[in-house]
Amino acid sequence: MDGTKPKYALSHINRKLTLEPKVTINSRIVVVGASEAGISFLETLVFCPHLRFNNITLISTCGLPGYHSSSRHGKFKASSHSYNHDDYAQMSLQTWVNVVTGKMIGIDRAAKHVLVTGDTKVPYEHLILCTGEQYQVPCPTGVDVKEMLTNENVTVDPDQQFMGKVPSNLFILNTYTDCENALHWLRKHDTMTHGRVLILLQVLL
Repeated sequence: MDGTKPKYALSHINRKLTLEPKVTINSRIVVVGASEAGISFLETLVFCPHLRFNNITLISTCGLPGYHSSSRHGKFKASSHSYNHDDYAQMSLQTWVNVVTGKMIGIDRAAKHVLVTGDTKVPYEHLILCTGEQYQVPCPTGVDVKEMLTNENVTVDPDQQFMGKVPSNLFILNTYTDCENALHWLRKHDTMTHGRVLILLQVLL
């Protein structure tokens, strides 16, 4: 016995809950981002005991989370402290939520629609932005490394963005597709006996 709590395999609903009337909400609710806040928001709407939401849409670059967490490349990403793979499977949000796979690139507030990659327009009445925290390409300071300067001697603009060409061996792990690409690159170059892999850990505040 490893002490692991067994997972339940039975969902029960009784006659009272089946016949209990619910108020149907047909408003178009669009949630952008499958972050922990976004999933928690969807969970609250879906399992509301007296309301039924018929038009909920999630826009996410990788769809609903939980389908890649058990694979090897899914271990590249930081572990969630709120949900795990079993939690996503037991919630089964895909039963109630329409999923648009893509990245939001614009919001037309006058026409009330969201523009997604691929020229897709998703109309909304209520828009919830839950993009979460995302890593980005670090912007070089431009100092000479031979001068052995410290952070106290370097002026860094936190709003500065890297606009140059991203090196082919630099991977920013925001999505499971990014993890797949990084794992494929590592497997392709595992014969390099003198190569080195630099892992940069960035703390998001």
